[in-house]
Amino acid sequence: MKNATGESAPTHVLDLLQANMDVLPNALSRIAKYVLEHPEMVIHQSVTELGSFSGSGEASIVRLCRSLGFRGYRDFKMALAMELSRPAGLHSAATEASPYAPVRQGFEQSLAEASGTLDAPGLAQAAAILLRSRRIDIYGAGLSSLSADMLTYRLLRLGLPAFSFRDAHIAHEVAHGLDADCAAVAFSLSGLTDDTVRFLRSARHARARAIAVTGRAASPVAEAADLVIRLAGLRSRNASGPLAPLTANIFLIECLGAELARQRMAPL
Repeated sequence: MKNATGESAPTHVLDLLQANMDVLPNALSRIAKYVLEHPEMVIHQSVTELGSFSGSGEASIVRLCRSLGFRGYRDFKMALAMELSRPAGLHSAATEASPYAPVRQGFEQSLAEASGTLDAPGLAQAAAILLRSRRIDIYGAGLSSLSADMLTYRLLRLGLPAFSFRDAHIAHEVAHGLDADCAAVAFSLSGLTDDTVRFLRSARHARARAIAVTGRAASPVAEAADLVIRLAGLRSRNASGPLAPLTANIFLIECLGAELARQRMAPL
């Protein structure tokens, strides 16, 4: 595909956005996050409408498009529309015959990325913190709330005092019960969720150890944490569907469970 100047323009827009999420300024990351979560809507939106829905200015949208190699928003939107019209990741005749192949491949991709980039030292440090905590508060907003619930279940099965919250206000209100012997864990795909940032800041204000699991290391959520576990595979949008990012978090949660069991069995 060529843009209006005859130069080659990128064709894999969603992958390009995902790959650059960690280095984009926060203002541009918010736009990228919205596009990754709502690509089918974006191809029908004007630059003014996208600005309104993403909470950004038109100049920031154009700046994002140009930073990714597009002449402007029109070229960006055309490339995105072409990408959405293509079947994703079909490699053989047998695979093409199955309408569910992109679903399987999307989950496999998330798992492969998570496995290949797992932060083992960070996971070991997190396990050590959780084992000595008298209380563990866990929070996630939106899709990440499911990850918070799963981690809570896993820790309770291990006999650890874990509590998950779906309401940010309740999580903030009960933070007064935290202290230096407690821990707080937050999940955030984008690292930009304001409620998650406030949750971690409240925990740190109470002197609890704050742990963030995020797909974006350079983010407000990461800055609010004492320990950051960055995990690839936490895609805000995946061809396999909106639940695909949970694959990476489930993998991390099970690895954390294994690490907790290993440290418990280690000789003193």
